[in-house]
Amino acid sequence: MADASNTSLARAAQWYNLRPIRERALILLTALVLVLVVVWELAVTPLQQRHQNLENRLQMLSSSRDDLLAQQQTLNAQLATDPSRELRNQLNARQQRLERLDQQIADTTGQLIAPTAMVALLRNILAAQESLELQALELQTPTPVFAPDAPEQSPREPQAAPEPLLYAHDVELRIKGSYLDVLNYLQRLEAMDERLGWIRLEYSAGDWPSGEAVIRVQTLSLDQAWLGV
Repeated sequence: MADASNTSLARAAQWYNLRPIRERALILLTALVLVLVVVWELAVTPLQQRHQNLENRLQMLSSSRDDLLAQQQTLNAQLATDPSRELRNQLNARQQRLERLDQQIADTTGQLIAPTAMVALLRNILAAQESLELQALELQTPTPVFAPDAPEQSPREPQAAPEPLLYAHDVELRIKGSYLDVLNYLQRLEAMDERLGWIRLEYSAGDWPSGEAVIRVQTLSLDQAWLGV
């Protein structure tokens, strides 16, 4: 059986070597595209789903917290004119629920990698892979992530501007190297920290086998600015 497999591989290699250079390049490019599709389905899609689940949970917790804050403000107004024991008990109960929600939000946010740690991790992995060369590293402007729409307020109540729940921090890398080396870099990145997700990959073959890749990586944070970067 081993001899038969070796014979088949030898025939395939001989057939490939007899193809014109242009046809061999097209065959190799097709194989690379298939590898990228498999890696995307097995590695990237589950990571994006986990990232989305964390963001949805934070939005749900923030919405519950906002509802409790609105109830607490209403009770405070009532307490100012009618300081009864029942109102005080309700205020205390809601304050305890607010504290629990704040703790849950802090715990969930702690599962996300900090922007400063993301930049350091990207640099360290790239420095360890000598076959790749960093052409540029650009910090994108953080974008706010808002909670779901709050319940409609009465026309008599003042309309408050919505507060961002989190900030999305993106880093865009421009790397020079072969496609397989770039793919290996992404695999090492995901293996070292599963909280880090790359959301964009563009590869230009250029002078084959060398080329240039543009990779965008994202993390979420409570901080708006790139502190310490």
